[in-house]
Amino acid sequence: MRKFVFFMILITGVVLFAVACTRSEDVPRTDTELYFVDARLNRLLPYTGSIIDAEPEDMTQDALNKLIAGRDGSDSVRRIIPDIEDSLIVRVKDNVAYVDISSDIKKEMHYSRDIERLFIYQIVNTLTSIKGIRFVRFTIDGDIHKEFLGFYDMRDVYKFTYPE
Repeated sequence: MRKFVFFMILITGVVLFAVACTRSEDVPRTDTELYFVDARLNRLLPYTGSIIDAEPEDMTQDALNKLIAGRDGSDSVRRIIPDIEDSLIVRVKDNVAYVDISSDIKKEMHYSRDIERLFIYQIVNTLTSIKGIRFVRFTIDGDIHKEFLGFYDMRDVYKFTYPE
């Protein structure tokens, strides 16, 4: 009888542990618009994507990670943000997302006015589609710079622009 009770307690513990583990993996998610660059590098295309439903800073970082990951399986979009770990870090304060860009990205990107515009607004439009984010400001390696690729003033505060 003792063996049976011990066995039942052991099985109950294993079942409860398994249930607890599966519930902890159920991270609440929400849909948002993620903006990717079309294959011809002409415009931004909105796609509905799922990001974690958490604090705005966590949501924005998850969205940036999805932009970096790209949609490589799709022929209609093209990746312009290089896949470099920790190349885009975001913090949020007073409805503004402050995005810090690693200068390592510059080494992997083509320099053109259109590429820089698509790069900026891919990030801006995606982040401002998240609840609680109205504007985006950029820093490079933690410092405010006038330019990134040489065409747009990175000291500006950016807001959503409807994709063309």
